[in-house]
This record gives sequence, C-alpha cells and structure tokens, in this order.
Amino acid sequence: MPDSNDWRLVGQEKYLQGVELCFRKYRPYPKNADWDHDHCEFCFAKFMIDDLPDALHHGYSTLDEYRWICANCFEDFQEQFQWKVVPCVGESSSC
Repeated sequence: MPDSNDWRLVGQEKYLQGVELCFRKYRPYPKNADWDHDHCEFCFAKFMIDDLPDALHHGYSTLDEYRWICANCFEDFQEQFQWKVVPCVGESSSC
C-alpha cells in the first residue's frame, strides 16, 4: 500500500472510496461529446482514443464513465479505497 504522503493522494477518498469500477476500453465521457481525453484521477496519465505516445487506451472507470484510473494506480490504491470491480454494463467482457 502506498504511503499516506504519496503525491497522488489529493482527497480522492471524498468521491472514490468504495465505488464500483469496471475495466474498459477508453471512450470519451458520453455526456460531453466535446471531450477528447480524460486523465487518471491519481497520476494524471492521459486516456484517449487516438494512438498518441503515452496515451492509455484501457483503464478502470466509474460506472458513469466520468472518472478514470490507470492500471498502475488501481493496483496501488485498490486495497486502500476498497474498490469493487464489476462487469461493464452493455459491453462484452473482452475490451
């Protein structure tokens, strides 16, 4: 488990503690077609569809797809935040 002074921890427990997440292929937030990318809630890694250097294409999202977490941060904080991984609604199990 990361140290409580980890630079990535900036109050996310207020909105991510105990939430359900699903692992999915990135797609822009469905309620705002103007968004072309998102960032990991912890390390700010970029998620996007385009195949650009360092862009992530898969990750963990909240069920409303508003918040994204990269695989590395998921592994680092899963126990601390007590996330539950569930199947993505309306998607096949393979991303």
